[in-house]
Amino acid sequence: MKKSLLALAALSAFAGAASAQSSVTLSGSVDLGLRRVGVVAGTATSSDWRMAGSQSGYNNFTLSGVEDLGGGSRAFFALNHRFTLNNGVDNGYSNGGGGGGAEPFWRQTWVGLGGGFGDVRLGRMLMPLQDMNGGFDPFATGTVGSTHTGGIDATIRSNNTIYYRSPSLGGLSAHLAISAAEGQVQNEIGGTATAPQNYNGRASLLNSQRPTGLNVRYAAGPVNVGVAYDKNAEDMKTTGVYGSFALASGLKFMGQFEKGDNYTNTGATGVAENIKAFSLGLTAPMGPVVLRTGFLKIKSDLANRDASKFGLGADYNLSKRTNLYTTVGKWAGNRFANPKLTTANTTASLAAAALTAEATKKAQFDFGVTHRF
Repeated sequence: MKKSLLALAALSAFAGAASAQSSVTLSGSVDLGLRRVGVVAGTATSSDWRMAGSQSGYNNFTLSGVEDLGGGSRAFFALNHRFTLNNGVDNGYSNGGGGGGAEPFWRQTWVGLGGGFGDVRLGRMLMPLQDMNGGFDPFATGTVGSTHTGGIDATIRSNNTIYYRSPSLGGLSAHLAISAAEGQVQNEIGGTATAPQNYNGRASLLNSQRPTGLNVRYAAGPVNVGVAYDKNAEDMKTTGVYGSFALASGLKFMGQFEKGDNYTNTGATGVAENIKAFSLGLTAPMGPVVLRTGFLKIKSDLANRDASKFGLGADYNLSKRTNLYTTVGKWAGNRFANPKLTTANTTASLAAAALTAEATKKAQFDFGVTHRF
């Protein structure tokens, strides 16, 4: 009897240890509020005020798991999905469409192995430049106040990707990624495999260019600085420099600078454009309140293609997981009045562009609530 009890206890202990070696976690956030979007009176657009989230990936959930393989090694995976909370609609991409797509886990999906060497991920994920730059926007790339430089035309998420992340060596780390050339146009650039919207006038590049990227970061104490590079599936290149410094009071200063290529239309021919974008931002915690402000400037080597934006906002933290927010954002400049700059523009497309520009220049405002789980 005693031997049976001992054996049962040992088996239970072994089962408990085995189950503790692997786990699956559900995490994410939900966000919703009211937003003044800046539509033009008298147009077909429904309303200047809408119920909406904060313009970023705040409405999402992630299924992630990790297994301890022993010897400091681990296996892990993540399935990340975005949706719209006010109507429950999938907010993914279907052959390049922006919303209502068919892919249930379009945002990021990967499996990987990690250890003392760092880790390697395989799947669909943010490329290194976009993986870095969001952390240097005072609005965390969300709300209408965001002054995020946006990556110019850097790859956002790339399919069929191999991604390596080094360990941190005294605060210094590096990320490198490369993707297959095929299978990119449907998900990030638009169109389908058989109708790729002329690939911004560069259809000959379809399925021939491998998205690649890297970043190098130094993060230790109050200092966080980094550089990044990206080449997308249209052979357009973007480089970025980022930095932030936090004071003991919690006040944090941050900045972004990016320089990249752009093609300004999806007509028969593309118009080359060189863009520089920089932003300065500040976050200031004051008890449960966090104040946020930033300024963004976009400069082009083409005429009438510059823009600037000012953002201001505040969060009120009800708990560690839940906060209220309100922000205001105001654009200026001519960039949105000249989206294509080609003789192929029709009267209708120019009129639509003018309305878009008028709407964008109106001050935007939002307030809402975010809960993280």
